[in-house]
Amino acid sequence: MSESEDGVFRASGVQGALAVVASLLSTVALVHLLPVLYFTVDLLVWQGHIAKGTPVPESLNSVAKTALENTNVEPVGLLATVARQGNHPLTGVMTSFANANPTAWSNEGWLAQLAIAAVVLLLLRLVCLHVAAHLSSLAAIDATQVLRRNIYQHCFRINALATQPEEQTLAGQLMTTHTEDIQDGWISSRTTATRTLSLTICVLVVLLVANLWLGVAVLCLGGFVWLIAGQSAAWARRDARRAARRGEAQMGVLRESLRLLLIVKCYLMERFSSNRVERQLAALSNSARRQYRGDILSRPTLFLLAALAAVVVLYLAGRAILGGTASFATVTVQSACALAMTVSLLRWLSARVKARKADAALAEVEEFLDRRTDASQDIDAKFLQPLADKLDLVEVSYREPGTGKMILEGVSIHVKAGQRAAVVCSTSLESRTIAHLMLRFLDPSGGEVRIDGKNVRWVTFESLRTQVAMVLPDHTTFTDTVANNIGCGDSFTLPKIVEAAKLAHAHGFVQHLPSGYETVIGDGGYMLRPGERYRLALARALLRDPAVLILEEPAEPFDADSAALIDDAISRLGTRCTVILLARRSTTVRKANSVFVIVDGKNVSISQAETYISGSQLYKALAARA
Repeated sequence: MSESEDGVFRASGVQGALAVVASLLSTVALVHLLPVLYFTVDLLVWQGHIAKGTPVPESLNSVAKTALENTNVEPVGLLATVARQGNHPLTGVMTSFANANPTAWSNEGWLAQLAIAAVVLLLLRLVCLHVAAHLSSLAAIDATQVLRRNIYQHCFRINALATQPEEQTLAGQLMTTHTEDIQDGWISSRTTATRTLSLTICVLVVLLVANLWLGVAVLCLGGFVWLIAGQSAAWARRDARRAARRGEAQMGVLRESLRLLLIVKCYLMERFSSNRVERQLAALSNSARRQYRGDILSRPTLFLLAALAAVVVLYLAGRAILGGTASFATVTVQSACALAMTVSLLRWLSARVKARKADAALAEVEEFLDRRTDASQDIDAKFLQPLADKLDLVEVSYREPGTGKMILEGVSIHVKAGQRAAVVCSTSLESRTIAHLMLRFLDPSGGEVRIDGKNVRWVTFESLRTQVAMVLPDHTTFTDTVANNIGCGDSFTLPKIVEAAKLAHAHGFVQHLPSGYETVIGDGGYMLRPGERYRLALARALLRDPAVLILEEPAEPFDADSAALIDDAISRLGTRCTVILLARRSTTVRKANSVFVIVDGKNVSISQAETYISGSQLYKALAARA
């Protein structure tokens, strides 16, 4: 990891820690709403009055005591609540606040202060939530961008990613969906999980402190509902889903039975088929009953048990209020705590699901990044000079990793500099493998690829790929301007780009694009025809003046105009470079100086090749595409 990436991770760690702090502060703000709720309910129920004979707390100052003693004449807001607390552990704190706050000695003043406190706490919570979300998202985005960058850079070290579409698909999933899962899990763990877990703990403490026995009863009944009803409902839903899948399969079998009517009539199978359909209908009915049983019974059962538990809690709360062991305000606060704890637990469980998904995605990404690289360059690799004599594949074999399938076996190809050679293969996999071996995207299992007698395994990647260019029909353009598609961001001037486009017969249609060479093409821009895209790819290769040019013809033929223009562009190269044509058309084969036929991964000699091509299915396929 580079120093800049290490700095990004350190900054992300700091931002993540600050996001956790902000999430905890949002919980603190929400928990402080509980005493506001308590005082508000108490004020609304008692309206600032107390019963006669209620002792006056000694900790109140004389002015407060005088106001409290006149409560039968005028309500006194907070003072009445303080007097009703008796020997509560928090009475001292409340009396200190009451002594210092005369404006709370009236119902209107105390209600206004409670409203202001609620608004301030809600605003504080909102600010903390926004700060936590902002910091966690920044940290997660920075960290996942580094992860994506590492994945992309690691792709260059693994040859299979350049040549195997399934490996590219896997890397694409790691770089997109997997890193998104990691990002979501990272954010959730520092915001939702932290906030909901801390809130659950806080409201649990408040629930038990407000009234111990009532709090224990709420927890026991809630645990009962979750353990019995919740798990039973979850089982019923799972069973319903399984039944639905079986029902879909049985529906498919029923549809098949209808398609068999011809066979049934031909072979007089009416009784057998009727019995078979009856069995299928019985199985389908059973699956449907199980599906509807799960759908119908799971949720109502859960709601019923939850309602019964609520009735029991309400009864116990009423007994506590009537017996004087709890006030209506206390019960209201405990109800709010129970609701908040339920919601928090559900959201925490959801956050844990995201976290587990993120852990699984991160494990796959780490496994990919730990994969051994195979695109190694020898420390003593030499610079490759432009081809001057010949290009050779000497007894080259290649065994596909994983499957062990032999793609090439003892293939030899010899092409002199400046010549045009056609390589005709029985499968596209064989021709692609030859091209990838020449550019050293793959290393042969046996034999050597030589340029002017030098094994390409011992030359630098840069010098090899500067001298050898390749044009593949399914890797032609990308979403960018025409100029960048040809120049690829290198320091080529526009006149040179235009000259290469003219040589590839691409300049004509480019001039008619909406913005010429500045027109954005590709999936995110102006759509071109296959022949036009291929000519741009050819211009890209010719711009670099390679010593060896590998051209693969497409599986589907171009339109007649494009084919003629491409043929003319290739013929005009002359001896400017050595051309390897991975041919699919007989006209291409006939224009080559030499032809190499590979069938089932093996060479066919020239004499055999003439015989083979003249009467083989391979030649017929080529002739049809002439």
